[in-house]
Amino acid sequence: MDGHGQREEGSMRRARLSRTVQLPRRNSNSSRGPNTDDDSDNTRCPSPLLTVDGGYRIDPFLRYPVSRVSKGVQFMTDYYIRIWAPQQAQSLKMHNGGGSNVLLTLILPLALQSEMLFEATIGMTRAAWLLRRGSEPLEDKMLLRHKGATLLHLRNMLEGGRQSRSDLVLLTMSTLLTFNYMIDDVESFEVHLRALENMLQSYDPDEDNELQNFVRGRVLAFGVLASFMHAHQPSYATRINEPGHRISILTYPGHPFPPDLCELIAKLPEGFAEVALSRNIAIEFISFLVRLTELVDRFARATDQRMSTPRPEMTMQRAIYDLQCLSALPLNQIEAQMVRALLAFCLHLYNEVSFHIPLARPLRPIIEGFNEETETPRHPWLRRCLLWCSMAIASSWDAQIDASPERHVVLDGLIALLEEARSWESMQRMMGKFFWHGRLADHWEVCWRAAFFRSRRYRRGASQMASIPHLLIENSRESSKSSDDLQ
Repeated sequence: MDGHGQREEGSMRRARLSRTVQLPRRNSNSSRGPNTDDDSDNTRCPSPLLTVDGGYRIDPFLRYPVSRVSKGVQFMTDYYIRIWAPQQAQSLKMHNGGGSNVLLTLILPLALQSEMLFEATIGMTRAAWLLRRGSEPLEDKMLLRHKGATLLHLRNMLEGGRQSRSDLVLLTMSTLLTFNYMIDDVESFEVHLRALENMLQSYDPDEDNELQNFVRGRVLAFGVLASFMHAHQPSYATRINEPGHRISILTYPGHPFPPDLCELIAKLPEGFAEVALSRNIAIEFISFLVRLTELVDRFARATDQRMSTPRPEMTMQRAIYDLQCLSALPLNQIEAQMVRALLAFCLHLYNEVSFHIPLARPLRPIIEGFNEETETPRHPWLRRCLLWCSMAIASSWDAQIDASPERHVVLDGLIALLEEARSWESMQRMMGKFFWHGRLADHWEVCWRAAFFRSRRYRRGASQMASIPHLLIENSRESSKSSDDLQ
């Protein structure tokens, strides 16, 4: 090619480049309308998945019940399918007779056909997604938009009298109940809880279909946790002096123990029995522990064995209620720590076998009160009991998806102090002398290993810090010796 041809080709290339540069830039925000969900700064953060589009899997063949589907909606749908629903599926009550996840086989198909239920599901999923990232839900535009759309659809349906008792209304209100609990909207939570309780009264429990049974169980679970939405003490804990309440005053035994009390203590696990024999817990507390032992033993049995045995007098809901009432009484230190630990244990166990509801809110005052009492008792069985208590509280807290990192000062101190806490095998044997449940065993082991690691790291750091003064002294001696030699 001659020089003229090269110059001509170069001029043509420059012309193409200049035209490219002069093309107007496409505004990435120009396509965003007021109804899209891509205006949140968090929307494009990837999820912990091996995925295709922005960290999420998007099914191009999935039909949505809303007219305008944004990427935010698609991302939250994927999050619900891949993360939220499987997390909830760890609960026994989230499986139907065939072992499949009710949220995916029953609830999601209905949500994909109903705009109202779909909007509620996306809002609830968004709240869970934000909480896991430590974001403030009520500052998220997408969440507020879907919540508002859900309430508008629900109001129109209820005011119009159309299908006011339909399963879709029950499921939508149940989803809003979960949603309001997670974002700590106490007033809305109570309104929807009372409304659902009133609506379910018009249904015959014996004739409930699978959806109605699902909602009824959900309402029951949230009813147990309703008192924790207010303050450190439940409002009904002040009613302990009402006539007929089982725990109103505390009386402490003296030696010799009466025969009927000895019979009660004999029904307790070895660890709690030894604590009772130390005369540090009240007779009423011992009676409560006996009933709770029967309940925990029933929970530990397989489903078929559980059905063949008589139902115990106490339910888990009643146990949580009684423990809250006990916490309002004047307790000594070991009783107060035991009440906190048993409350955390019951909440944790009930949550594992019923519904996976975030428990950081009810557990927060429990763990704060527990860590304020750092005095270690001298009695060996009281120490072991306190170790069980600290494990029950720390593991229940660490297992929550909405819980922030917390220092477990009592547990760390006891692991450093007690020889039997230095290995998981001996720790298992010790925990088995109190309350033990296979559903919580993995949580306990993870919690213990983390605490043991912290204890070792602390001891190693302390030994290194202790050696620093000696090094400084030796260094000063060497320096003075060297200066003497020079003189």
